[in-house]
Amino acid sequence: MTPSSLGRVNVPASGTPVQLATARTPCCRIRLQVIAGLTGKMYFGTAGLNHNTLAGVIKEFWPNPSGGVDDSYEVWSGVDEDALDLSHYWIDAAVSGEGLIVSYWNRPTAAF
Repeated sequence: MTPSSLGRVNVPASGTPVQLATARTPCCRIRLQVIAGLTGKMYFGTAGLNHNTLAGVIKEFWPNPSGGVDDSYEVWSGVDEDALDLSHYWIDAAVSGEGLIVSYWNRPTAAF
């Protein structure tokens, strides 16, 4: 598997979810992690994610303002191929300007 990191992905305006990729991005694993020192809850989910009603929410992340163990979450395709698409996932924040660390893995394309 080949890892790729988007680094810190911020949500500029709370209540306005941010798509993790705007183009099709095949992958077999996605990992999201809270950033120590931030103060608000974060949300990971699908299109239509609404952190007020929790519609479309897959995972609610608790903040880590004091720098303890960071909450994280991983999605695996469950098969040995790039069955996931990063563009099908979104994040939102309870506090504008906060974000998550986002990484994903994909299978390298075989050279012929």
